[in-house]
Amino acid sequence: MIKPIYEKEWLGLSLGEAIEKAKSIDYVHRIVEEDGQSFMVPYDVKSNRVNLRLRDGKVVGVYTG
Repeated sequence: MIKPIYEKEWLGLSLGEAIEKAKSIDYVHRIVEEDGQSFMVPYDVKSNRVNLRLRDGKVVGVYTG
């Protein structure tokens, strides 16, 4: 069963904390932006993946897919 992701629960987590949180709910993670630099990522969608936006090593945005 896919668990809902609420961005406010992820904001401010370190990368390590976010990875552990993702693993704890059987999600995989992907970094899509870090310190203002967006990364090219495949345009595939996975219902159990969390996409992370980071600034200074902390989560500033998160979305699924």
